[in-house]
Amino acid sequence: MNALPHRAVWQKPDVVVTLLLAAWWVLNLVQAAATDLANDEAYYWYFSRHLDWGYFDHPPMVALLVWLSAWLPGTLGVRLAASCLQPLYLLLFWRLLRPQEPMRRDALVYLLICFSQPLLQLYGFMALPDAPLLASTVVFLWAYKWFCERQSLSNATLVGISIALLGYSKYHGALVVACVFLSNPSLLRRWHLYYAAFLGLLLLTPHFLWQWQHDWVSFRYHLMERNAESYRINYTLEYLATLLAVFNPLWLYHYFIGLFKPASGIQLPAVAFRRSLAALAIGFLTFFLLGTLRGPVQPQWLLPVVFPCVALLFDRFRHQRYVPVTGWVFLAVFLVARLLVMTNPVGLKGELWHQREQYEAIAQVAEGRPVVFMHTYTAPPKYAFYTGGEAYCAPYFFNRHSQWQYDTSDRTYAGREVMVCNFTNRQPGVLPLDMGGGYRQLYYSYVPDYRPMRELVAVLTDPLDVQLPVFPECGDSVAPLDLTFKVYNPYTYDIYSTDSVPVRVTLYFHVEQRQAKSAFCTLADTLRAGDTTAVRCTLRMPRGLPDGTYPMGFAIGRPDLRPSDTGPRYRVRVKYDNHKLMIHNIQ
Repeated sequence: MNALPHRAVWQKPDVVVTLLLAAWWVLNLVQAAATDLANDEAYYWYFSRHLDWGYFDHPPMVALLVWLSAWLPGTLGVRLAASCLQPLYLLLFWRLLRPQEPMRRDALVYLLICFSQPLLQLYGFMALPDAPLLASTVVFLWAYKWFCERQSLSNATLVGISIALLGYSKYHGALVVACVFLSNPSLLRRWHLYYAAFLGLLLLTPHFLWQWQHDWVSFRYHLMERNAESYRINYTLEYLATLLAVFNPLWLYHYFIGLFKPASGIQLPAVAFRRSLAALAIGFLTFFLLGTLRGPVQPQWLLPVVFPCVALLFDRFRHQRYVPVTGWVFLAVFLVARLLVMTNPVGLKGELWHQREQYEAIAQVAEGRPVVFMHTYTAPPKYAFYTGGEAYCAPYFFNRHSQWQYDTSDRTYAGREVMVCNFTNRQPGVLPLDMGGGYRQLYYSYVPDYRPMRELVAVLTDPLDVQLPVFPECGDSVAPLDLTFKVYNPYTYDIYSTDSVPVRVTLYFHVEQRQAKSAFCTLADTLRAGDTTAVRCTLRMPRGLPDGTYPMGFAIGRPDLRPSDTGPRYRVRVKYDNHKLMIHNIQ
């Protein structure tokens, strides 16, 4: 049999897709090397230096990807492995959508649709958890399609492995699995499906063990701590605006028609597979629309919906005489935008530009001292990445928790002089910066004898159930609150309070996600090394605390170091009744 002519080989649809995806990958690599790390990317680079089966707010796949390519210098070393995923999963998705007898035009239409998706443009070169989530979603859809065609043990095993990949990538993977399986209720009668689910959970056992050892912190954070205290209409309005921004508003008509009225004579490779894509889109959009009742929704949470969008558009456009000109316009705009991001000719300020210069300026002020950033959890890894210096994030009770609460490396700073700094609260030293994102200056001070207190554990000795008199004649002031609790000091040094270096106990109530009311008093007891000390404090209740249910906790620290959580948070009920303020635990 004669070989195909040279030109015919290059015109094969599969070859066209492969070559253009390879060219697209090269563009992603150039962009990965030419732009600085985003804040979250630096945070995941920090993960990769401490590989584990789980982290405070994410599963471990993103850390593994960064670790795999971290042997390369610079930002390309952080992003290389993640950037390799996009051409692979887009090639696999092409194989899922590929007609039985594809034309070269089919390949070009598919790629134009993919490259016209804003989310695929952004998440093609950055080392974020969304990159493995997208790849795992396509692998799962591929395994599911094979499973629908033949319910065999081997295909069920592939489904189980893909479920585990989704779980290790991002917790949104559970929603992908639920939407797809619910689109085909007949599978619920097949034992193969339960075997696949069991296998997926079995492979995720190391991560579940990590969660159990850390009090299920990730699930508590995502399911409870991120919730807003009350609903706001702007949460829903911002979500709807997000849909218009990330899914090409000029193509909304085609999405709608493709979803509810498929184009005549055009059919995707399998009915069950098509139904799963529709369920994936409808399920994600509905779930996060309802999620706006709990708080704001971030655009990247909707990323798996990009595959139903691509499939619906491909299904609709491949037999038309022309693809809407908006596709070419979007592609041209995105390419120009990416070129501008790489070159930054107008001198934009933000996370992706001029970060090395800014952090090297901080290192010059630190003069070799360890740098303790107060509550800015992405700044220490950026400082370490760009300068090689020692840096740590001291958590603050007012802000969200992070992986730093499990990092004990600040113990090595004990007794040393450190530079304590932050970007918001004023301190004696001021360093002008030009980072963008609101970071226009760094406030800092030097602490000659740094003593970490973050690992102290303060626990109430008795359930909280008190009634405090309220004095209307004194501006509704409340009688002082006497509290008794135990404090465990795990450090090798005593912690004591003096007039020159006072140690404060802060009682705080989280009113909203980023708002807290607190009261403090000076510690009178010495906390002995490795010992538990009974502490009794008298605190005045913070003013303006209305009736309601609040998370309450203790924070212990020096005034210049901003205290962090020390111990569990309690859920308490606060109620005013007949000139009395009643406070009691509800869990």
